[in-house]
Amino acid sequence: MEIELIIRLVLSVLTIIFGALSAYFSQNEKLRNMAVKYITEAEDMYKDTTKAGGQKFNWVVETLYNLVPVPLKFIITKPLIETIVQSTFDSIERYAKMQLDKSIDKNAENK
Repeated sequence: MEIELIIRLVLSVLTIIFGALSAYFSQNEKLRNMAVKYITEAEDMYKDTTKAGGQKFNWVVETLYNLVPVPLKFIITKPLIETIVQSTFDSIERYAKMQLDKSIDKNAENK
């Protein structure tokens, strides 16, 4: 009887852990997708402002953090969202540079 109780407790704990992990990864992916949208919006909102990088970054982080459901805020923290936003921006920047390099190379070949 005691073994059965222990097995049920272990299964319950594992279910909770895997449920939390599933929610975390699902929310994390949604945040990455939303980060692109809000980075674009921030670029447009602050297009007439010089040296607004910090303002844009903070706006995106705050906007995304407000989308996180309250029960997940102990797992998905602001520092985590800051990391997501920065890595998303870095990826966008690398892609833009790659496209610019391709364009420059194409123009150089056509001359």
